[in-house]
Amino acid sequence: MENIFEIILVIAFGAIFGSYATLFAYRLPREESCFGRYFGKKSRCPNCGITIITRDLIPLLNWIITCGKCRSCKTKIPRIHLFVELSTTILFLICYLNFGFTELFIVNCLIAVSLVVIMACDITHKRFTREALTFLLFFVTINRILFDQTLVSIVYSLALGIIASVIFYKLIYQKFSYIFVNEKQFSDYIKFILIASIALDFQSFLYYFFEVMFILSLLSFFKVFSKKNIISIGYVFVFPLLWILIIQPINY
Repeated sequence: MENIFEIILVIAFGAIFGSYATLFAYRLPREESCFGRYFGKKSRCPNCGITIITRDLIPLLNWIITCGKCRSCKTKIPRIHLFVELSTTILFLICYLNFGFTELFIVNCLIAVSLVVIMACDITHKRFTREALTFLLFFVTINRILFDQTLVSIVYSLALGIIASVIFYKLIYQKFSYIFVNEKQFSDYIKFILIASIALDFQSFLYYFFEVMFILSLLSFFKVFSKKNIISIGYVFVFPLLWILIIQPINY
């Protein structure tokens, strides 16, 4: 009975954080205030501009209540909002199953939120926002310290990340630069690789980097992207880290 109550509590918190993650994923790329309730405009329909009422902000349930549409103009709410809320809720549950109610649960939940926001920003705007990357860097560093109890291993991992970034530049950017929208997007991906090197130990990071390069090679082989078809590939970088850190139990 206690476990059931904890699971319900985790799902509720996951949905609430997912709702706020949706707000961050929507406003950060637009450089709008993410604290509108206190310092700026409240949540509103991007089509008609009407303020969204409180009962339509209930996480996940708002999709059932409104049928995924604005109550005023009936414009469909972007599915990316549902993706963010649902993904965050599921990841909170996975974190609980892997770590229980510990400090690792809290840290990894916040890492999960930042990864979902980063992925959503890339899907909608083909970019990783600076704020989300900074948030991720802060909590993966804390997570690493909790395991290693030292900063020395992080420095070594970062050195490996720098080497991997150079390899990525030589093998991917110089030969397939057309898959990136611009240099800013490429820079965002390099920053993410460096953050991943801080988040993971040597072996795990090598596994992560191999996955990224392998997936990109497959996408290139099957011509998923081309000079005429530039798509968001942020998931190639985000999902492997999400898998190693959160979806599967961590074994350092």
